[in-house]
Amino acid sequence: MSVFSADLVNLDLFANDKTEAIRQMAQMVVASGRGTDVDQIVSDVLARDEMGTPQVDGVAIPHARSKGVNTSSVVVARTNGVTFDPEEDLADVLFMILVPEGEGNEHIEILSGLARRLMDPEFTASLRSTNDAAELANLLANGQG
Repeated sequence: MSVFSADLVNLDLFANDKTEAIRQMAQMVVASGRGTDVDQIVSDVLARDEMGTPQVDGVAIPHARSKGVNTSSVVVARTNGVTFDPEEDLADVLFMILVPEGEGNEHIEILSGLARRLMDPEFTASLRSTNDAAELANLLANGQG
């Protein structure tokens, strides 16, 4: 099973702050059956965020190992602009990488793969322009690994 799925894509997420964005994304994970506990996911992601969230050109990548997740997943959301780091521009694209607790470094491998792809202007343009959740999930899954 791919970590990317159309039911983990929100092309129009509206959030007032990063906590609200993370909660909405955690709700998507639980609704998809890939997680069991929204509050646990939010708590784990915010705890990891204390160490900093990677952000490149308006793309923020919060991530965590979480007891509230049973299947490794990447939630993708385009936003109205959310502050993850006050010293960075607003994030208009979010990737929330979640892996079950005890899954080793899988989230680092996913993060590394995304970071490489974010250096490709064609890829980042597609992230911001694709208006079909399944198409975006396929774009991400096809470049996985």
